[in-house]
Amino acid sequence: MKRKNTNNIYLLKKIAWTSLIVFIFLLGRNILIPGVNIKYLLQFLNNQYLLQIVSGTTGGDISRMSLFSLGLGPWMSALILWRVITMTKKFDLNKLPLEHAFFLKMILAILIGFIQSIAIVNNLKFSYDISIFGQSKFGAMLTISLIMVTGAVFLIWLSNMNERLGVGGPTILILASMIVNWPSYVTQYIVENIISGFDITLLVKIAVISSGVIFLVLLTVTFQRAQRRVPIRKIMINTTFYHSSYLPIQINPAGGMPLMYSMTLLVLPQYILQALDYWLPNNTIIEYLLINTNITQPIGVTAYIIILFILSIGFAFININPEQIAEDLQQSGDYINNVEPGEETQEYITKIVFRLSSVGAIYMIIVAGLPLYLGVIDQQYTQYALAVGSVIILVSLIININDQIGALLTKNNYDALFFE
Repeated sequence: MKRKNTNNIYLLKKIAWTSLIVFIFLLGRNILIPGVNIKYLLQFLNNQYLLQIVSGTTGGDISRMSLFSLGLGPWMSALILWRVITMTKKFDLNKLPLEHAFFLKMILAILIGFIQSIAIVNNLKFSYDISIFGQSKFGAMLTISLIMVTGAVFLIWLSNMNERLGVGGPTILILASMIVNWPSYVTQYIVENIISGFDITLLVKIAVISSGVIFLVLLTVTFQRAQRRVPIRKIMINTTFYHSSYLPIQINPAGGMPLMYSMTLLVLPQYILQALDYWLPNNTIIEYLLINTNITQPIGVTAYIIILFILSIGFAFININPEQIAEDLQQSGDYINNVEPGEETQEYITKIVFRLSSVGAIYMIIVAGLPLYLGVIDQQYTQYALAVGSVIILVSLIININDQIGALLTKNNYDALFFE
């Protein structure tokens, strides 16, 4: 009984730390950067659907221009780029100590943060009085960028602290951001439609959208929970559990992470081009790329779908490591029926993961990718198509956090079993 109370206290401590961290995060979201013309900012964001969605799904909020406007976007982009760099054997970065690797990833995130902040500030009107580098446009831009990047770095630290002390890691901050943003989006949509004229059509729209969201939530939960069970023969078990031992592999092993990172990666070239537009104004090549790589253009949509497919496969193999699973099975003496332990087991599991992740990738493309082509015909459909991805991300984050809490409770129960 005493051990059980200790476990409860341990869990409550973690929840308390997470609550404190979320409170600090929400507080930082409301610390606004002074000197920025909010009306001009809202005009700029009027047709920037992808920037708004990406901002919300990475823990930021560009529409408020607060301390945490960039969210975890720079860090998420840095992690993907770092993964690509480490795949190049030439640099041999996999052998770096964890502290050195983290430092380099942080430097990369800061560079990306500066690119993003300069691109955003370049499209705003602001007071030069805010500058700490002399009252000039460049000085004011650099000051605002420095504030935004500092906020992003603090947010990265905050997410790491939650991973160590709390529950949910960085995802809890993203979840908190989305939960805070969604009511305002819904309210804004309803108010805008009421102002334009309240009629039966509005009620039908709300009913259809609500039904669609409910169906999407159920579909997402089904895909997240559906799994293929690979039978495992455990040599140490000779009971009724012998025939019920299996290796569970989700139908969609990557979850909602590919959507989140695909949006982040797609918007990165937009930020770079907008930053270049500041240094090279009226450049026809940059202006052409800015227009045609947008999510409302065929090239932008196609690039998004390709990135989404690649990341769906990639994240599946990050979440499920066939090499490690094969090694663990071999060391424990367990095996899969009609499959040799070791390399053959690894190849067998790799094939299963690839097939299932391909199914998950196709599902993501059909539900959240292909509808974006409707936005090429009429841009108002783009926000609806991107909202589908946001719902999938939101549900996936909730499921992941629920699973983490469940795993923590299970661990405590096992601890109680062995120590009582």
